[in-house]
Amino acid sequence: MATRWRLKPFDSARIQALSRAARVSPLVAQLLINRGIDDPRRAGVFMQAKLSDLNDPESLPGVVDAAERVVRAIREDRPIVIYGDYDVDGVCGTSVLWACLRLAGAREVHYYIPHRVEEGYGVNGEALEKIARTYHRPLLITVDCGISAVAEAEKAAALGMELIVTDHHTIGHDLPAAAVLVHPRLPGSAYPCGDLCGAAVAFKLAWQICKSFGDGKKASPHLRDFLVRSLGLVAMATVADVVPLVDENRILVRHGLAGISSAPMVGLKALMAVAGCLDKAKLSTGNVGFGLAPRINAAGRLERAMRAVEMLTTEDADLAGVIAAELNELNAKRQEVERSIVHEAQEMVKAAGGSTGRGAIVVGKRGWHPGVIGIVASRLVEIYHRPTIVVGFGDTVCQGSARSVPGFNLYEAIAACSEGLLAFGGHAAAAGLKMKEDHFPAFAERFDGHCKGVLTPELLEKCLTIDAEVMLSSLTLSTVEDIERLEPHGVGNPRPLLLASQVRVMGEPRVVGGQKNHLQLRLLQGNYQLKAIGWGMAERARELTPNTACSIVFHPSINEWNGRREIQLELKDVSVDAAGPEAARRVAAAPLSA
Repeated sequence: MATRWRLKPFDSARIQALSRAARVSPLVAQLLINRGIDDPRRAGVFMQAKLSDLNDPESLPGVVDAAERVVRAIREDRPIVIYGDYDVDGVCGTSVLWACLRLAGAREVHYYIPHRVEEGYGVNGEALEKIARTYHRPLLITVDCGISAVAEAEKAAALGMELIVTDHHTIGHDLPAAAVLVHPRLPGSAYPCGDLCGAAVAFKLAWQICKSFGDGKKASPHLRDFLVRSLGLVAMATVADVVPLVDENRILVRHGLAGISSAPMVGLKALMAVAGCLDKAKLSTGNVGFGLAPRINAAGRLERAMRAVEMLTTEDADLAGVIAAELNELNAKRQEVERSIVHEAQEMVKAAGGSTGRGAIVVGKRGWHPGVIGIVASRLVEIYHRPTIVVGFGDTVCQGSARSVPGFNLYEAIAACSEGLLAFGGHAAAAGLKMKEDHFPAFAERFDGHCKGVLTPELLEKCLTIDAEVMLSSLTLSTVEDIERLEPHGVGNPRPLLLASQVRVMGEPRVVGGQKNHLQLRLLQGNYQLKAIGWGMAERARELTPNTACSIVFHPSINEWNGRREIQLELKDVSVDAAGPEAARRVAAAPLSA
């Protein structure tokens, strides 16, 4: 599928004004303006991202009451059970809260993570009964789940449990009748950062608990040290849960990644070793999103996520190493299963006439692992650029995972087609659902028809939004280092994407990588040469012959190898200038309206 390039507006006066006032380069000023930051004070706060700019936990709805109940349970020596979700967010949040309670003096702290396949997402009644049989009058704290557990909250009360819900997911029509609800978007909340992930919400509760064991305003020194070290887990969860990396989230991730690099906790160090991240000078959100997080997720997808919590909470380096190796093997297995299902799904789409004319991709089959179908849905969105639902048929219930294209509200679309579904939930970009197998054909047809009626041609078109056009000669080490001050990157603060035109290929491109799927080449603009790498772009080698004129869209980066640091362009797309470089650039990079 062809990709349209759209160039962000260029306002020289605004750029120069911000550059002077904020004391940043014009290019960085343009990047800040593209991210909605044109005030010098805001630019300074954004660039510095100080820990002192984190919001006080007391401002988060429910935190003070929840912390008081936790402290009372610790002093009464009551059992405390943390009930977390099985993804990275839930695992990291559970680990942070468990370690906090242990340091705060709780003698009986336990955690429970449901099995993705056998129990499904969220709080379930059978698990509550099991916990009630095992522990007397426990305090139950959810992490990254529970805000929709209306019936389960009633059951917990009937079983004699005191329930604290900490969550960040979309709030439904009814709220659970828990003792306390901790959520950044509770009705009436004025919390400044409503997009915290579940682990960050749990971290805020841990922070307030630590304050309770200090002077009421600050935690004691050893608990303060724990909170700083815990930022690594919060950062990993924030990146993995794909929440906007702006405001408070950006601060958490910046300092958390720095902490992981400089002094990783025992479990994280073992995980970094198997992921090949231990020797990196600094970690990026990409290292976390594509290296560390998938290995933790693999436990919840194919086995049981409680093993990952054990790794992240142990002080035994040998045990952490054993578990990290297990997770690494599980991740390799997950990748194999994922590739197999993606291939089968593509064959189904092909057999049904391809994606042309379809509003959505809806595929299902018996035997598809429900722990992997979410990733498969994401891969199919990348391939077909259509809202996608992948369903694994089970003996009694079919589980589906859905992913969207930018700008299309997936949750609303499923809600409009929800008649006959057993359950569904999620948000604009991702969702899950359950149905009976015999309902699948009707649902697939209804969902495809709904998407056809709602999706516009623009939403069905792949598009790269480009921050600025540059000359390659302007990309010095100091300039790229200046750009890197905008890290960490993610939703709301994407990696800068630049355009260069009238570029020529120097010499023969090289196909590299273990699977020979990456493209390496040298590019010349005027008299200036730079290395470029196109991840997964090996198929473009035939058209990019020596001296080919082209326009390129890329991320600027610094490649470090054997003590050397040099500029490298990470290619996102290439347009061969068959009609002349200037004509091709004007067509390919139509400017966005201001």
